Amino acid sequence: MNENLDGFQKVLESYSKLDFKYLDNVPVTKDHAGTTVSYFGDEEWILSAYIDRKITNKDKITFSEISSFELATELKMICFSWLYTNAGRGNSYPLKPSTIIFQHSKLLQVYKFLEKMKWASISKLSHAVLFYEFCTYLTSLQYSYGNTVQIFSMLNKVQRADHILPIGLVIPTDQSTKALAIECCAVEKTKPNQFYAMPTSIMEKIYSRAIDYIEKLYPYRVLLSELIRELRINYEVGKKVVDRKINDGSWKWLTPNSADYRVEVNKAKPQSYSSIIELYLQGTPLEKHILPWRQFESWLSKIQAACYIVCAAFTGMRRSELYSLHPDSFKTRTYNGKIIHTVQSYHHKMTQGRGQLSEWVTTTIVGDAISLAEALTQYMREQLFNHPDPMKNHEASCLWLTQTKKSEAPKIIYEGHFRNKFNEIAKEAGAIVDDEALEEFYLINPNQNSVLSNKKIALGYIWPITSHQFRRTFAVFVRRHNLCSTIAVKEQFKHLDIPTSEWYEEGGAAAVLRGINTDSELSELIKNVRNEVITETVFKWYNRKDKLFGKRGLEIMKDRGSIPTEHKSWQEIHNHVKAGRIDFVGTLHSYCLAGYQCQMSKVASPANCFKCENQLIDEEQAKGWSIRHQQCIQQIKYLKSIDSFSSSIESHYLSQIKAAERVMHFFNIPFSEYKQDGGNDD
Repeated sequence: MNENLDGFQKVLESYSKLDFKYLDNVPVTKDHAGTTVSYFGDEEWILSAYIDRKITNKDKITFSEISSFELATELKMICFSWLYTNAGRGNSYPLKPSTIIFQHSKLLQVYKFLEKMKWASISKLSHAVLFYEFCTYLTSLQYSYGNTVQIFSMLNKVQRADHILPIGLVIPTDQSTKALAIECCAVEKTKPNQFYAMPTSIMEKIYSRAIDYIEKLYPYRVLLSELIRELRINYEVGKKVVDRKINDGSWKWLTPNSADYRVEVNKAKPQSYSSIIELYLQGTPLEKHILPWRQFESWLSKIQAACYIVCAAFTGMRRSELYSLHPDSFKTRTYNGKIIHTVQSYHHKMTQGRGQLSEWVTTTIVGDAISLAEALTQYMREQLFNHPDPMKNHEASCLWLTQTKKSEAPKIIYEGHFRNKFNEIAKEAGAIVDDEALEEFYLINPNQNSVLSNKKIALGYIWPITSHQFRRTFAVFVRRHNLCSTIAVKEQFKHLDIPTSEWYEEGGAAAVLRGINTDSELSELIKNVRNEVITETVFKWYNRKDKLFGKRGLEIMKDRGSIPTEHKSWQEIHNHVKAGRIDFVGTLHSYCLAGYQCQMSKVASPANCFKCENQLIDEEQAKGWSIRHQQCIQQIKYLKSIDSFSSSIESHYLSQIKAAERVMHFFNIPFSEYKQDGGNDD
């Protein structure tokens, strides 16, 4: 980091002295071998050695769209500072190259305006009148709210870098970026358009179709893998014949770059693609898929898309995490007597350098999808593994590959290509938007922008699938059907905080409530049963001699003898419950007598509830603490076994274990005390 700063100071001095001859020859990026590939003066900075192509297909920053030398140089200085200093953020380390590419694309919109106005520096926007002109220009572009926020955020980043860059931009307004964006974005695009969750009928059709592909083709994955290998080897033989004739001078009229090269290779192949496909599939259950080469290739791509859909649908993983899946990702373990299926991959959100190894809970069909995808790309991955370029070697672990251009190495399939196959699968599945699906769409997507969604979601048309929809659909579905807690969603989605997970779940609770509210009798029954359960529980606490723990539990035990009998009667307590004066919320570990006024923010760390005056633990919930004690110890052992145990994790689990031991000791529940030195009994 210090070396970067020293080098940046020399670049800064040259920029201040207008020494562009030196500046243009400053190395900016290198390749994997350490050879400089981009210099400051270049119109294009190549970042391919710093970018994981499994995460993004963008690997360069271009400056050719700005013809003004002064503006282009200033823009380069900003991007250079983002690369080699912390000018782009408040932390001590620079931004990720992929983030810089994104930020450059947004800042470029500002510089296009500056060039249009023939201004020489972004500092001109410090003038209130000129800044107003920029806002007017931005309004004319009719960008969405999100895009406009990002552009104003780039201006803020440049302003905050005044301690590093000699630009001197001071934004002449106290308005926040969000307020400015609301004023300057298109009126109909003011509301953010959250990624869509699929209505149930649409989801079931698409997922069922994808699962059907996998279940039918999984038993024949080895056959398909060998067929794909044979097709490729057949091409390579033809290519070698043509290359030999070119190299020995027999064919001086042809080069590998000639338009006829592909034609000659095709002629030199020992067999036609169709004959190989027929040889492998004739007499098998896959016989109906004996198709002309291009159709067969398209069918294979559709299988890959089906595998991708299943992996995304049953994990909720981000796109970058799905692209980090590898052939050995699927894991099966036994935990507390239960068989748990997980997938192992890397998540890159809020991480520096290489992604962080993590696991996602899933189901067995995902294991089959990974195995099938692995078989379809096996020979492509072998080609990448043996490629002389180390960056290609890195891509060899990826499951989502294609080789439509036979003369080139396999490439990673990006979402644009997948999206066409998604739509084909949706069409085959009959995932047509009808009245019922449209009504549910608006219910489970409360944050959608109706102006934009009406252009994409239309009655009678195929549901338009995008990769991130699987993530949103997962969150809404599991919360709608109460399959897990928000905290579990946070863990599964690798979020930093609960509000982000709640944002993803938006619409799930509304769907549940609609189901209850539409049945008034059921709603009233639920209310009456809840009141009776609370009454019965509180009556038991005050009238029996059962032991209670927690601050409120100990207080009730102390007050049992001093409260008049009539105030402890079932009917008296029931009246207080119906009036809302007595309420509680039960969790797996405690009762909270604050009722729903308590946000249960400590539910992930229940040991912290011991500080709360509303906590109550009875004998039944003490058993839950006993189970939690065992689970925490087992989880520590598991994390140690995969080398993912840290001091912060230990501190979290240790507080739970010690709290559980306090509870078990109070209720005389036998237990083995946890010892940090690892000498615990199983």
